[in-house]
Amino acid sequence: MSPGRRRRSSDRVKELTERTRREGRELSRRRRAEARKLGPVFAPVGRFASWVAPYITGSLMFVLKLFAALIALLAELGTVAGRWLARQTKAIVTATARGAERHVTPLSTVAFVGLAAAVGLGVSQFFDYHGVAVGAPNYAGEVGSVASAPLVGTKTAGSAHLWVLIPVAVAAFVLVIGAYRGETRLAGAVTICGLLGLAVAIAVDLPQGLDAGRPGLAFSGSQAELLQGFWAEVACSVVLMLCGGLLALYSRGVAAERRGGSRQAGARGRVTREDGGISPGLQTES
Repeated sequence: MSPGRRRRSSDRVKELTERTRREGRELSRRRRAEARKLGPVFAPVGRFASWVAPYITGSLMFVLKLFAALIALLAELGTVAGRWLARQTKAIVTATARGAERHVTPLSTVAFVGLAAAVGLGVSQFFDYHGVAVGAPNYAGEVGSVASAPLVGTKTAGSAHLWVLIPVAVAAFVLVIGAYRGETRLAGAVTICGLLGLAVAIAVDLPQGLDAGRPGLAFSGSQAELLQGFWAEVACSVVLMLCGGLLALYSRGVAAERRGGSRQAGARGRVTREDGGISPGLQTES
C-alpha cells in the first residue's frame, strides 16, 4: 500500500470515530432532556413507591416469619408426638411382656397349638384331597414349572370317609381345653383323636386318593394325585398326637397345684371346725 493511500485510510478512521463520538454525545443530551421533561410525571410515582416500599417489605418479612413459626410449631408438635408415641409403645411393650410372662407358659403354648390343630383338622375336611391330573406326562420338565396339568374328578377330604373326622376334631378341641385346665386324663384322649385322624387318612383316604377311577379310564396319560386336604389332615392329626403327650406332661403341674391348694383349704377348714369357730384367745379365757 502506498503512503498516500495509507494516510487516507487513517483519516477516514479518525473521521468515523469522531462522528461516532458526536452521535453518542448527542444521544446522551437527548436522553437527559427527555428525563428532565418526564421528571415531574414520574416524581409522584417515585414518592409513592418510596412510601409503600417499607410496607411491602414488612409484609414479606411477616409472611416469612409466619412460615418460620409454623415450621417451628410443626417440629415441636412432631417432637411431642414422638415422645408420647415412644412412651405409649414402651408401656404397651412392657405390659405385653408382663402378660406374656404370666400367661405364655409351655402348657398354654401347647394348648394353643392343639386347638389350632383341632380347628385345622375340621377345616381340612372341606378341602380337596384327591384329583386326577390329565395328560400328566405332557407337563413334565420345564412345562410343569410354567403350567400344571389340569385336574378332574376332585373330591373333598370329608366325602371320602363320611365326614367322621369333624366330630373327632370337635372332641379334640374340647379335650384340649379340659387338659389345659388340669384334667390330665383328657390329654390321652387328645392323642387318641390324633391317632383316629391319622388312621382314617392312611387307611381310607390314601388308597382312594391314589386311585384314578373313572377319570383315569376316560383320559389317557392321567395320574391320581393327593392334594392339600389330605396333607393338612395328616399334619393336624400328627400335631394332635404330639400335643396330647405334651399336655399330659405339662398339665400335671396344674393338677398338683390345685390338689395342694385344696389340701390347704381343707386343713384350714378342719382347724376352724375343731376350734368351733372361736379364736384361741377366747378359748383360753373360757
